[in-house]
Amino acid sequence: MSRLPLTTREDIPEELRYVWDRNETNGKVANIFRTMSNNPALWRSYLRLGTSLWNDCGVDTRTRELAILRAAILAQSPYEWHQHVRIGRGVGVTDEQILALYNWELSGEFSGAQKAMFGYIDALAAGDHPTAEAHDAMAAHYPPSTIVGINLLTGFYLMTAKFLGAMEVETEEPFIGWQLRG
Repeated sequence: MSRLPLTTREDIPEELRYVWDRNETNGKVANIFRTMSNNPALWRSYLRLGTSLWNDCGVDTRTRELAILRAAILAQSPYEWHQHVRIGRGVGVTDEQILALYNWELSGEFSGAQKAMFGYIDALAAGDHPTAEAHDAMAAHYPPSTIVGINLLTGFYLMTAKFLGAMEVETEEPFIGWQLRG
């Protein structure tokens, strides 16, 4: 059970209820947002940054979702994993690719550019600065703007994982499972 109350639309100041309305799907708002909206102004800022990172990180939507899923694995974030498996599938990521993220170095599912990106993400998630080799591998495939985008996208989702874990936010449906068997 979440450590903070799950807000309702009525809990949000009237001037920020549009944020709630924009994030409502089929009459529901995701638990992450119902938890974050305990501070509505920061929730709005979080969404603005997240939207910009989604749209401007420099990779296609499938690769973006693979990057987020890799971060979810490394951060051990069930909520993030659960949500982005669904989103990833919706943009064409296959279950084989999703499961291959566990051993991406050995997998034939990914391009050289994607593998360079995963190595960079792994270094960021470990708390290390990416090595010169990891940076150079990224730079061989991506322009500087995408390196910035992937770095910030990864940091954003690692931060999100920390928030979800600290607040003990539960998935809206039963957890899909780390091996997609849930």
